[in-house]
Amino acid sequence: MRRFFENLAAGLGSVNGTIAKTGCNIAAVMLAAMVSIVLAQVFYRYGLNAAFSWSEEIAKVMMVWVTFLVSPWAYRYGAFVSVDMFIEPFSSRFRLWLGLVVHTLILWSLYVFFIESIDFWQQGRATFAATVPVKLAWFYSIVPIAFCALFLVGIETLLRYMLTLTSSGKSYLITEGND
Repeated sequence: MRRFFENLAAGLGSVNGTIAKTGCNIAAVMLAAMVSIVLAQVFYRYGLNAAFSWSEEIAKVMMVWVTFLVSPWAYRYGAFVSVDMFIEPFSSRFRLWLGLVVHTLILWSLYVFFIESIDFWQQGRATFAATVPVKLAWFYSIVPIAFCALFLVGIETLLRYMLTLTSSGKSYLITEGND
């Protein structure tokens, strides 16, 4: 049974690692495009006195997409902001149990957010963006995709915590070096 959970964690790790790296690569391209759009907007507005009407909205959407695209990577490697000075005095076993509880709550939250994001996306199907002839659903589509990817990372993390808790000293937890 343990071997099954180890294989499941490894398989999810492979899928999540690919999703995280792909998201980061797409985010890097989008960030470069966003900076280019903003720089072009500044040049056209102040240099040529002819501003684009769409650049600000597109740049904002791209920033949101970049954030959601890198979030699975940040969750997987623990790169979100954390306040761990409160748990440092406790034993490593207690911290593992606490991590298990916290990640269970995170999974529940991600599930709720995913369900809500579907409704959010569906509302965007009826509305067009203000400056470009595109339905907002296209802009909002990253939200359920990101929550689904985050949910997969949460399952992997939960499995890794359970495996570490039930092992005799071996850590299955992910750090950036032991992917």
